[in-house]
Amino acid sequence: MTAAVQPGDTASVHRGAAFKMLWAANWSDPADDAKNIAWARESYQDTYAATGGVPVPNDVTDGCYVNYPDADLSDPTFNRSTSTWHDLYYKDNYPRLQQVKKKYDPRDFFRHRQSVELPPSKSAG
Repeated sequence: MTAAVQPGDTASVHRGAAFKMLWAANWSDPADDAKNIAWARESYQDTYAATGGVPVPNDVTDGCYVNYPDADLSDPTFNRSTSTWHDLYYKDNYPRLQQVKKKYDPRDFFRHRQSVELPPSKSAG
């Protein structure tokens, strides 16, 4: 059972969710890209209108599943909530994941638009 593992025990924190949902739209003609992407974005935004356009962790939703990457989560045009993309994916686990990143990838070689970022460096003061 997924909920048997505590949220802080792994990077996947969404242990209490009843289900995961993936927004998907399929089409074959590149001329339809704009129309279909707009439909997916609008339906997602409408569904989560009360929480800034994204499923913020609350008593109804539990954030976003990292294996369904969504670049719009880090774009303030689409994420108008107070939750950052990494809060939506990792909640309170993000600082711990940043420390793992610092230990195993201190030069940030392995990265993409929503990869775990290195923690802020502490300035000498």
